[in-house]
Amino acid sequence: MKAIILAAGEGRRMRPLTLSRPKPMIDILGKPLLHHIIESLPLEITELLIVIGYKGDQIENYFGKRFEGRSVTYVHQEKPLGTAMALELCRKYLSPGERFLFLFADDLHSKSAIQGLLKHSVGMLVHEHSDPSRFGVVEVDEGGRVLGFEEKPKIPKSNLVSPGVFVLDTRIFAYAPIQHENGEYFLTSQVAQFIKDGEMLVEKTDFWHPIGYPDDVASAEAVLLKASGGTMPENSIKVIILAGGRGTRMPESEKHLPKLLVDIAGKPILEHQLENLTRQGFRNITLSLGYRAEEIVAWLAAKQFSDINYVIETEPLGTGGGIKLAARDEKTPFLVLNGDVLADFNFRSALRASGEGEYGVISVLEIGDVSGMGVVECDEYKRMCAFREKEAEKIAGLISAGLYVLQPDDIASMPDSFSIEHELFPRVALDRKFVVHEHRGNYWFDCGTEERLRRVREYFTK
Repeated sequence: MKAIILAAGEGRRMRPLTLSRPKPMIDILGKPLLHHIIESLPLEITELLIVIGYKGDQIENYFGKRFEGRSVTYVHQEKPLGTAMALELCRKYLSPGERFLFLFADDLHSKSAIQGLLKHSVGMLVHEHSDPSRFGVVEVDEGGRVLGFEEKPKIPKSNLVSPGVFVLDTRIFAYAPIQHENGEYFLTSQVAQFIKDGEMLVEKTDFWHPIGYPDDVASAEAVLLKASGGTMPENSIKVIILAGGRGTRMPESEKHLPKLLVDIAGKPILEHQLENLTRQGFRNITLSLGYRAEEIVAWLAAKQFSDINYVIETEPLGTGGGIKLAARDEKTPFLVLNGDVLADFNFRSALRASGEGEYGVISVLEIGDVSGMGVVECDEYKRMCAFREKEAEKIAGLISAGLYVLQPDDIASMPDSFSIEHELFPRVALDRKFVVHEHRGNYWFDCGTEERLRRVREYFTK
């Protein structure tokens, strides 16, 4: 049996992840999304018809003409005219009356549910959803026969939605698709016509994980790890924690300690950061130290963090100089974390945004008042186009969250002492060499002042 997989779209909502690769090739736990989808297909599927378009050569190069025992045929969709037109391109590969599986290279599905779907002559997966009006809503009778199929209705007739997985046959081509106001033709209009003339049954699925935005990739990884009982894989990339500053804005009561050792809910800031990094599989960590470095080194020894590396600047080098010192001889991209920031960063997500080193990354956070912060502006492709340190205006906007992915070339030509905020970021923004990664965790705190320390301690106490 053939499976037709639509993998031609650009995935604009997934930017910046799709600037350098098509959405089906986004990495999830070391494999492209499309690889996971193909792994979920039952053994009855012996042939794959993959419709490709945007950067489709990457898909062809990865999966080849035969993948995991299945033959692969690539169908090129030159213009994005919609799902119905993509299916029409596959028509010549199907025999009259032939049944086939149809799905998108967007989502993760239950293998057992697809297996159950194949038992129906013609059918569709359905999933119960608390907010069905956002999807194609399916109305069924007591016997599981489809009575109606409506795309994003204002008043849904049921809580069953379509994840976009169908078993169809070539009779579907007898129904002309209706052109949407955006100019595209969608398969849903053909299916809606089909069910008025023929019987289509549903197969309920208890697992459907749509991947429509960058955040969905991280949640997909968590779901897959939980299902498999696995752990987050190790990541060998270097992580530099910047901790050379004197902490001049810190309250007098805390100035007896280097900033990294200031206590937050019974642990130094540094310990919170190390726990978050190691929990996500990052263990190649280097501290860039300066002021009162010996106290941090002594704390590392007392805590038996023998695998944490460090460098010590002999004179103030600025944020950029501290990075350059810690990244000397580095040949691959590396992560940089500000030492006075506490946040539940998803480091793998930030790294993923770099497109395997094609772009630098600056993690950003949207807040209501950006005054006194490093302000970031980006274009429609999520590329940083401006950076202003210590914004004076009290306006809403994006600020630097203190997490970066840098390339060795970004700092190679810079002097030994410089500021990334004043000298590097404004320059690379003009060249659109950095993309933004939006931090959407539960918390983010800059611990650099007395008032900010009060807020972070209050949060962790609660």
